[in-house]
Amino acid sequence: MGVSSAGPFDHYSRAVADFGRRVQAVRDDQWELPTPSGDWDVLSVVAHVVLGESQVPPLLAGDGVSAVATTDPGVLGPNPMAAWRGTALAALEAVRAVGDMSLVVHHPLGDLTVETVVAVRVSENLVHGWDVATALGADVTIDEEAAEWCLDLWRPVALDLAGTPHYGEPVEPPPDASAGVRLLALLGREI
Repeated sequence: MGVSSAGPFDHYSRAVADFGRRVQAVRDDQWELPTPSGDWDVLSVVAHVVLGESQVPPLLAGDGVSAVATTDPGVLGPNPMAAWRGTALAALEAVRAVGDMSLVVHHPLGDLTVETVVAVRVSENLVHGWDVATALGADVTIDEEAAEWCLDLWRPVALDLAGTPHYGEPVEPPPDASAGVRLLALLGREI
């Protein structure tokens, strides 16, 4: 892979746009389709991502956030796309406003830099975008550059997170797997 000039915000904005494109493709009769993400259907996956994005502005403002134990699709209201769009734009703006990616914030997982928070959000958008696309039978290609950037975050902590309520056990990726497939495998998705 060549040297990239893309920074954390660039990866985040692209991952968010990709997730949004996948959500926009969901037809009314597809919200209850099962996904590779545990027992979650498409609506639950989108609600999970929306809840995560909604935590970014208060987290980066220093207000702190609590761990979300469950995902309630009711947070999406009558228009899941509008709910996603509003929270995604607010999260992106909060990251853009911070500027200093080395700033430490108090996250339910512990004290994290803004860059790490952004990497978590990029991963969530990439992996759950793949979940939605898989459920819909759509193109499941993942942004390779963003996936490679996320892998740098996850490799050192993957074994600590494996088997927790949020992450599955890593699986062995196919030989010569792309960065996107390696990210999925590291975070417990069967490919």
